[in-house]
Amino acid sequence: MSRLLSVSGAIVDRIKINALNRETRDGRTVWIKRRRAAARPIMVLANRFFDVVGNPVQALCDLAVWQRWEVDCFHQLHGESYRAFPCGERAVAADELPGRSLSYHVDTRTTTLEMFAAAGHELRRAHERFCEKFDAAWSHGDPHSGNFIIDPRDGRARLIDFEVMHRTSLSAAARHADDLLVFLQDLMGRTAGELWVPQASAFLQGYGRKEIIAELARRLVLPRGLSRIWWAVRTTYLARPELARRLGALQAALPRLTT
Repeated sequence: MSRLLSVSGAIVDRIKINALNRETRDGRTVWIKRRRAAARPIMVLANRFFDVVGNPVQALCDLAVWQRWEVDCFHQLHGESYRAFPCGERAVAADELPGRSLSYHVDTRTTTLEMFAAAGHELRRAHERFCEKFDAAWSHGDPHSGNFIIDPRDGRARLIDFEVMHRTSLSAAARHADDLLVFLQDLMGRTAGELWVPQASAFLQGYGRKEIIAELARRLVLPRGLSRIWWAVRTTYLARPELARRLGALQAALPRLTT
C-alpha cells in the first residue's frame, strides 16, 4: 500500500495537467494556461491521494469551476493593475507579472532575505482578503516558492497559480497555517542547509501573524503513517535525518518569532 501511494505521489507531483503559452494580446503580454485533455483522470487520482495522505486541498476538476477560481483569485489579489479572463472552455489567460519566481532565485542562488520577507508579507496580505467561497478569509492551498513572483523594481512578491483550493470545512486559521507549512516544506527540500533557518525566519517575520505561526508550530513535527509520503513529495524527498534536523532547527528559532 505504501509503495502504491508513493508511486501515486510521484505521479501527482510530476505530471503536468496544463500547457502554458506566452502570447501578446492587445499589446499586453499574457500567459495562457490550457487544461490538457487527459487532466481530469489525473486530478481525480490526485484528490483520492490527497484524501488518503491528509492533504487538506482539492484539485479543481470541473473546468468552469477552475476557470472562475483562477480568474477570481487573480483579480482579488492583483486586479488593481492586472487582469485575467477565461479563454475558451479549457483555458485561462492572465497578464504577465513583472519579475521571476522565487523558485528561480532559489535554483540560481540569487535569493536575498528580503525576497523571503516579501513572500511572507504578500501571503499575509492575501490571507487578509475576504473570500465568498469560504465565507471567511482567503487561502491559496499551494503557495510553494514557484508561485511567488518577485518584482525586481520594488522587491514586491505576488502570488500566482490558483489550481487547487482548501477544503471549505477547515477554519481560516487552519488553512493559513497550512499555507505557511506548504511554503516551508518546499523551501526545506530545496535550499542549502546553512540558509534554511535564516530564509524560513525571514519568511515568517514577513508574514508576521503570531497566532498563525503558533498554529504552524504544532505542525512542524515528523509525520507518521501515510502522511510521510506527502511530506516526502513536498520536501523533494529530503532524507529523513536531515528533515528532522531542519525541523528541529526551525522549532528552536520559533520562540523569538511568536513572542
